[in-house]
Amino acid sequence: MVNGWFDAFRVNGGPTLYHVSNRTAVIQDIRNVIIYITFTTFFVAFLIVFPGIRKERLTTIVSVTISLFVGAVILISNYGTDWHVAETTVSSLHRASSREKVDTYLGVYIGLNSMNVTLQATDLKPLQEINYNERFNWVGATEMKETYQQALVKGLPFPILTIAEYLSQDLEGFSWGRQYRQAGYYSYILLWTAFALWLLMNILLCTVPRYGAYCMQLTGVIMLLTNIIYALLLPQKPLVIPFEGGTLAFRYGWCFWLLLSAGIISFLVGLIAAVVDIVFPHKFSTIIEVDYDSPYRHFAVKDIKLKRELRSKGYQRNSKGLIPKDGCYNLGSSTLGIDNAAFENDDKDANLMVNGKKAISLHDFGNYIQQEETPKEAFSAMNRNMNNSENANGTHQIKVELESAAMW
Repeated sequence: MVNGWFDAFRVNGGPTLYHVSNRTAVIQDIRNVIIYITFTTFFVAFLIVFPGIRKERLTTIVSVTISLFVGAVILISNYGTDWHVAETTVSSLHRASSREKVDTYLGVYIGLNSMNVTLQATDLKPLQEINYNERFNWVGATEMKETYQQALVKGLPFPILTIAEYLSQDLEGFSWGRQYRQAGYYSYILLWTAFALWLLMNILLCTVPRYGAYCMQLTGVIMLLTNIIYALLLPQKPLVIPFEGGTLAFRYGWCFWLLLSAGIISFLVGLIAAVVDIVFPHKFSTIIEVDYDSPYRHFAVKDIKLKRELRSKGYQRNSKGLIPKDGCYNLGSSTLGIDNAAFENDDKDANLMVNGKKAISLHDFGNYIQQEETPKEAFSAMNRNMNNSENANGTHQIKVELESAAMW
């Protein structure tokens, strides 16, 4: 018989025989995997283009790295199940029809909206038979109790049923499930609030960096508040589940500590950026900024320095602008004089060139357009006068008008 393309693992042309069970427990949550891949892709793409950045390298890489790190931590902590964890090795029964005790590894991982229970045999012989990873959700008020009843119908091992029974009861002295659900509920809301502020922070970093720094501080404060609320709403009486051979005692998991670290980093980086912007106005800038390296930044810094200089010399702000603190305009006592609103300086920005082009601030753009349009209108009127003079008085008056235009 000639072997074909699909004859592997087949005997005499029969179907493929899968005689070994390949069922495995869940290794990782698919939602967390998507978050890892998404933010890693963005960061790798940024690292690829980073060598082409010539200016503002430090502020750019710090801002982008902190932003991606904080966003990833918020989402991972929101969907993760490692806020409160407990692990031990137990020896207990696993079948209703058998008295054989098996040594197994038992781990409980409590998140904001669910709980994962891992049960895996430590001996080599039953390793293929005992390998569980079960999830119990408690989004609804009675969902945990319903999930526990489904676990009874499925016939899960006794250690998993024992843990689910502890958290599904809401009676006197057995309120751990309700308290864990309450702590996760408020922490879940605060984390989504922090995520909304994180999105606003990214928008402000691209438009007004100083406000982006303020929003970064606020995001860090909300993240730290999430840790505080979760710690305060946890059961006052710690949950301890005894088993033969070990005891489950709960502690804070890596999701709690990761969110705490990210909140502190976000707050400190935002605070440093805000202080730098206050001491050195408009020095905090990144290449992702909308007005990066434009004339607008020059005029903003120029105006701020002028206002600070006037305040240091005794001026104060009112509805009409900066005036002397005494409220009067005494020309004999003032060294700066007063502003004449009727005076217009046509050449105040004439010598300012940025990148080979004349730089005009947004405040003076309207005056500049008006100044540019006035000579055009005068020249058009002069042409009309020349045409009329040619018809009326001949060539002599045309020469006079041309000479006048040249002198003007």
